[in-house]
Amino acid sequence: MNELQMLYCEQIEEIVEVCRRSGELGFGAASGGNVSFRVAEDVILITPTGIIKRNIVFDDICIVNMEGQVLYAKEGRKPTGEMFMHLYCLKARPDVTGIMHAHPPYAIGMSLTAEGQKAMLLPLLPESMTQLGPVFTIPYVQPNGEELGYSFEPYIQKSNAFIMANHGCLVCSTSGVLDTVESVQVLESLAKSLLANRIMGGDIRTLTNEEMEGLDNLLLIRGEHMPGGKKQFTGMKDIFDKA
Repeated sequence: MNELQMLYCEQIEEIVEVCRRSGELGFGAASGGNVSFRVAEDVILITPTGIIKRNIVFDDICIVNMEGQVLYAKEGRKPTGEMFMHLYCLKARPDVTGIMHAHPPYAIGMSLTAEGQKAMLLPLLPESMTQLGPVFTIPYVQPNGEELGYSFEPYIQKSNAFIMANHGCLVCSTSGVLDTVESVQVLESLAKSLLANRIMGGDIRTLTNEEMEGLDNLLLIRGEHMPGGKKQFTGMKDIFDKA
């Protein structure tokens, strides 16, 4: 076992577990999607390219630094081709430790129309608002490459969840990598709820300003905060009004 593998053995097991659960939940067909876990200031665990997520094992996980230099990779393995996207988001958000890029079908479906994109921005469910924040849609960019990472620049400070148009989603966790699975579940649940509303018909009921302020105050009492900063409701209100 490599020295770094020994040092971060527990964290590697966690990222393997995330990959297994993601595959079981249908968050990515074949080898689609990728996961990263910041375990030290300049040490990132990241999934390899070309491996079906539910089949990933301990030795498959690559270890890189914040500049993308490979510190460890098993022979025949190399980091995901979307590594730059992970590193860009981790640099932009020092509070984030875990990131998952996945392909949940209902959330992706919401990215395919302007109506769906606007609906995902609305304040609808307490869980999605407090755990994720407003769900922005990142305009389509060719997968892989640095441009994909830079496409997050206008949004990364404002939320913990993003839909990538015609592609997938990305969620950020400030408490390790295991929470990323739950975040994608919350995102997919929001998309399913909107689809159910569409089938049933009728107007969408959004949370009121007072209800949103109540959620914000509750998080402050708990010593937590909405994604993007403390007491950020005022800034979010502008986003919701535009949607």
